[in-house]
Amino acid sequence: MLKNRAMVYVVSVMALSMLYSTVYFFISLKEMSEICLLNVQTPAGEMCVINFALVFMSIYMFMPLITAVVLQKLIYKEKLSDIGFRFKWSYWILAALFIPIAASYGSMLPALFIPGVVFTPDMSGMIERFAGTMQPEQIELMKEQTKDLGAAFFAVGILQMIVAALTINALFALGEEAGWRGFFLKNLEKYGFYKKSFIVGAVWGVWHFPIIIQGHNYPQNPEIGVVMMIIFCIFYSPFFTYIVEKTGSVFYAAFMHGAINASAGAGIMFLSGGNDLMVGATGAAGFIVLLAGNAALALYDKYIAKEKVIFRSGV
Repeated sequence: MLKNRAMVYVVSVMALSMLYSTVYFFISLKEMSEICLLNVQTPAGEMCVINFALVFMSIYMFMPLITAVVLQKLIYKEKLSDIGFRFKWSYWILAALFIPIAASYGSMLPALFIPGVVFTPDMSGMIERFAGTMQPEQIELMKEQTKDLGAAFFAVGILQMIVAALTINALFALGEEAGWRGFFLKNLEKYGFYKKSFIVGAVWGVWHFPIIIQGHNYPQNPEIGVVMMIIFCIFYSPFFTYIVEKTGSVFYAAFMHGAINASAGAGIMFLSGGNDLMVGATGAAGFIVLLAGNAALALYDKYIAKEKVIFRSGV
């Protein structure tokens, strides 16, 4: 059993993660979100910036890393560098940052072909969409920021996404990527590019079940959202595999994951209408963009890349 490291990892990380998630039987994610841990004063009034749900989910993100480190160091007694814990600057950092940002904003284009979805440059659609889930103070602050910055809001937003992706988001994303694109991917080397990418993506997607079923990402359709998240993770997985194989580092996967989380709302920022299954980066519109991106990645590898990844040893 221990010889099949990939299977050992899946069983271990799922067991640890589901054990941690048993807390939800006693207090739901929604109830956690109502427990404020840190308030700050803003021009619009006092606002909660850190709630219990955020902290609880942030800890959950480290379950893949904890599992990977325990297996790699304590069970198999091997170096962490063997599963991508090494870093050297590479221009692939640009791809790690801008692929997710471009995909999120790009999802607006196919979304506009959905009946009832309209372009709202004043961001009124997004403000209306979050009115039921955000505090009144947060809504007012958002309105003030969009009004004060005007057209500059777009540029400032991208800058904020990049900074977040490289710092705080990357830190927590490493908690996942050390497992998914570190230990797990490393132990699927016998498979071709797409097969191992889809295996990692499927497990990664299923791992989100405890929070998705409670309405995270898909508050309007949590049950279908579980399936949508699995599809989303499978479609995104080849990009992660490609960058990790190009750089040999899970840190670049963490930057990409950080950028995905930082730009998550970009796809609905200027849209009104539609539901969470159709619009946004994690909706059907986002899936169309990811499919197109995967096709572009394959063409790049086949016809442009000097060192092949996808077509090196079979797809």
